[in-house]
Amino acid sequence: MNSKVSAFIIIILGCTLQVFGQTAKDTADIMAILKAHETNWNKHDMNLWAEMLHEDADWVNWRGGYWHGKAAIKAGHEKIHRSYYKNTVLSPQRVEDMVFLTPEIVLAHVRSELSGDERTPGEIHPYRKTFVFTKKSGKWGVRALHNTRLLDEK
Repeated sequence: MNSKVSAFIIIILGCTLQVFGQTAKDTADIMAILKAHETNWNKHDMNLWAEMLHEDADWVNWRGGYWHGKAAIKAGHEKIHRSYYKNTVLSPQRVEDMVFLTPEIVLAHVRSELSGDERTPGEIHPYRKTFVFTKKSGKWGVRALHNTRLLDEK
């Protein structure tokens, strides 16, 4: 390959990475959201927990229920945390993959487990979550989440 072609490929790759690449701060900000999700869930503080959500967020729970908007998502979680989820413990979030689709949109697949569901005493439930994070006004947040309970991994 001649040097002109090599230089062209390097320039194109560099531009692509610049446009669609993430910064260390962006990645750290998203990881902090995942940690806050776990920490505030385990405190059962849905006010703090909901801070990770954008106002126009969408949420599909593991049973297929759909909530639109931060207020509806928070209200749905407050209800379950006052009842059968009041003693649940969410394990640390483990990122399976994270892709910056644009500098302000990230798609991530995340694994975790949940214990303490009063409807299923003693069971630990594995989950896979599909997150869409967006950056609005310089702040990352959850724009959408689809939660799936992995029934074949019990």
